[in-house]
Amino acid sequence: MGASTSGDANNILSSGTVDATDGLTGTIPASNITNTSVSAITSMPATVGDFIQVTAADPSPVTAGDVWYNSTSGTFKTALGNYGVWSSGGNLNTARSALAGAGTQTAGLAFGGRTAPTTPSTASESYNGSSWTTTPSMNTGRRFLGGLGTQTAAVAFGGGPPASTATELYNGSTWTTSPATMGTARYSLTGVGIQTSGLGFGGYTGTVKSTSSESFNGTAWTATPSLNTGRRDLGGSGDSNTSALAFGGNSPASGTSAVTESYNGSAWTTVNSMNTGRRSLSGAGSQTVALGFGGYTTASTSATETWNGTSWTTSPIGLTTARRYMAGCGTQTAALGSGGETTTHVATTEEWDQSVIVPVAGSWSSGGNMNISRYLLGGAGTQTAALGFGGYVSAVVKDSTESYNGTSWTNVNSLPVARAYLAGCGTQTAILAFMGTTSVPRSAVNNTTVLWNGTSWSPAPNYNTARYAAAAAGIQTAALGFGGDLFPGPTGATESYNGTSWTSVTSMNTARRFLAGAGTQTAALAFGGLTPTQTGATESWNGTSWTTNPNSLNTARSNSGGAGTQTAALAAGGQTPITGATELWNGTSWTSNPNSMSTARTNLAGAGTQAAGLGFGGYDGTATTTATEEFTGPSTTFNYKTLTTS
Repeated sequence: MGASTSGDANNILSSGTVDATDGLTGTIPASNITNTSVSAITSMPATVGDFIQVTAADPSPVTAGDVWYNSTSGTFKTALGNYGVWSSGGNLNTARSALAGAGTQTAGLAFGGRTAPTTPSTASESYNGSSWTTTPSMNTGRRFLGGLGTQTAAVAFGGGPPASTATELYNGSTWTTSPATMGTARYSLTGVGIQTSGLGFGGYTGTVKSTSSESFNGTAWTATPSLNTGRRDLGGSGDSNTSALAFGGNSPASGTSAVTESYNGSAWTTVNSMNTGRRSLSGAGSQTVALGFGGYTTASTSATETWNGTSWTTSPIGLTTARRYMAGCGTQTAALGSGGETTTHVATTEEWDQSVIVPVAGSWSSGGNMNISRYLLGGAGTQTAALGFGGYVSAVVKDSTESYNGTSWTNVNSLPVARAYLAGCGTQTAILAFMGTTSVPRSAVNNTTVLWNGTSWSPAPNYNTARYAAAAAGIQTAALGFGGDLFPGPTGATESYNGTSWTSVTSMNTARRFLAGAGTQTAALAFGGLTPTQTGATESWNGTSWTTNPNSLNTARSNSGGAGTQTAALAAGGQTPITGATELWNGTSWTSNPNSMSTARTNLAGAGTQAAGLGFGGYDGTATTTATEEFTGPSTTFNYKTLTTS
């Protein structure tokens, strides 16, 4: 420490003020600045201490535990690593509830469950961190079963009703019925540990809520000391048959329970209760570092709590989709919750991560209103340079065209022929518009194509097959048109445009109309639509053929706005009934964005990218709208905390 005329580092930190009279010319040990508030520093070296940086802005990236001095705010700050958040993962292939899970967040297994109230499932699926793959089925369909182990060495046991003692083992390739049976037949139980050192506890025998606890060594089940509180539909966590935690559930005394018990291999001990009593919840982690999430109180809950070995803490971030009877697996800092039920069985998967990085969801903000209210219009361009054209309002098909500059819409030259239900792609100064109808109801299906050069429209070669309510991708000189309605009937027909002529190419796998699209002529994405029922089907185009992706939109819908690329697309609004729901595509699966459009609507137009999208026009269920909304895609920030003495 350098010489100081008024005291050493401890005195400086005690007073909370450093100025030139302190003669601070050396370093302050990092250990002396923890939990310290500094009110002013007028003379500060480039580095405070051996490890503490001085910076005018908070640094990025950071690691949990980093400490620095922000000279702009005059405060010491740190990065916290205990911020947890749920984000959407890939959907299960088979929607179901009352299933079991094993493994980790990036190597998980989900098995069994029910696809209807009394229909047990044999389905088994593995998770790679982004999507689920169907694996060989279980031998016996069962619901409300227990599960434990890893993705390649799992155990399924119990289940019902009726209550079962049956056990099956999974080796990463096949399920095998084990000769080992549980001592107490039951369902709605839980399990923890690994295949050669597991523990199953609680449940329901059909007549009583059970206190039974049994250990499994890979070959046989052995009775262990009982729980203090009998219950069913409980959560659990743990590493082995000698280290476990039981929490929540449904008990004889209290119904929905918050009771927590810890097991050390010799006895169960009642410890501090959960903050939110619930049943049908899921768990992840170990005996001392656990996560409890979801379940049912008086309704399905999203509540998430963390256990530190002594007490539970409620997370400010709950599940995106409140639900019960999920499969849970993983650790406290990297967990997986899949399936379950809200009012119906769902395929939804969510991933829990704890780090210094805080995800920020995408959001919509208001843009300038269009001059002419309409729906069933075409649109293309970017968030700050878009074009809207055609459409329908008050029994009139429109020919009007409007240009958007990121702030306001301006009326420009009209289409040569008024039409609605049309498709378009390209940039604000080079648009390709095609198909549609010249009347509503749809009595005159159109196959004409027109070009926009930034000033006016001109004719181009006709589309081969007249239709309406199709989707488009690409640019003015290299476009793709797909799907639509031939009047009558949906089609999967696809045509490619090279700037001179249209060529019929391979059709989509799912014929549909009122779908949305994104991407380019050789890398397009088609999603949603009517088949004639609403669908969430998603297909990718590689320039030659369409491939159906196993992960559909989370909410099946038609008449939505689409934007983006084949690997980063945006679906907004639509009819499910009419919604403002927004989903994001990452090239593998769709994620439901928690922030919907401010104006729920259908038959809108979309433009831009996933990071900077635009939605305009449409029908809100009562009337056509001029509303324009701008989408800012998801981002991340860091979990910074200012260090103070309080």
